[in-house]
Amino acid sequence: MIKTQRDKVLEWLRNYGELTTREAVLELNIMSLPKRIEELRKDGHAIRTEYKTSASGKRYGVYSLITE
Repeated sequence: MIKTQRDKVLEWLRNYGELTTREAVLELNIMSLPKRIEELRKDGHAIRTEYKTSASGKRYGVYSLITE
């Protein structure tokens, strides 16, 4: 069975706890993580977005499951 991008994101969140857009691109080859997160939320998954700032001053989102 071929895993969808949503499947990959959900599996990552369950196994590692959180995911950033950079990790999604580098590890999962997913270019539009916010869109996949939106789809997962519509499917009923409770996903938190926490915003952090990198050392260079860039703001980025960190996604994690609230509960399952």
